[in-house]
Amino acid sequence: MEDNNINPIDFRNDKEIVNILSNLKHRIFPRPFEREAVKGENLLGAEIGVYKGEHAESLLRRLPIGKLFLVDPYEMYPDYYDGKLHYGVDQTPLDIAEKEAKQRLKQFEDKIVWIRKTSRNAISDLPQKLDFVYIDSNHQYEYIWSELRDYYARVKEGGILGGHDMYNGFQKEHTGVITAVLNFVQKNNLQLCVELPDWWVVKGKEAAAYDFQEKREVPLDHYINLHSSPIA
Repeated sequence: MEDNNINPIDFRNDKEIVNILSNLKHRIFPRPFEREAVKGENLLGAEIGVYKGEHAESLLRRLPIGKLFLVDPYEMYPDYYDGKLHYGVDQTPLDIAEKEAKQRLKQFEDKIVWIRKTSRNAISDLPQKLDFVYIDSNHQYEYIWSELRDYYARVKEGGILGGHDMYNGFQKEHTGVITAVLNFVQKNNLQLCVELPDWWVVKGKEAAAYDFQEKREVPLDHYINLHSSPIA
């Protein structure tokens, strides 16, 4: 007998699936970072890599922002290989993106501060003890690593450091992001949270495991000791 209660499976070809995931990555807002990670009132935050300002708009619409610092050089510097891959070697696309971002975010001008510098040069212009920092900039490993190191120090205890592009199945150029994030959380014993396409950590929150008996996350060392885990 046919079971009419079984939900049909939606099979798609590879190209259609990639397009769906790409739309989820770029076109669907709010992203997990502002839905799941960031809490609080009168928030002080920064976005590293603004481009056309679409995600900045999502942050400003979704969260109770006090001040949002927007960091982007809008410059096709020599080793910006990621930018050249997506925008070409000409400066024009970045000039157009900057103009679009400024127009899109004009309605929030009392809540934003533009910093037209690289992330390395901008950090001294930011206040200490930010509530959150979101990174979506140069995807090369060395750039992501330096931003993780420098901006984690700028986030307050209990604040959120996170970013975009935590996948590399059909976009191998994101591998540097994933490797840098994984190395950073391991080095600092932090609990990594991931929901496509975002990742984030809470400053000071140690790596954890979910205890199904206690129905909560517990520090990983405590979990292993508690359950005498056979993990090698």
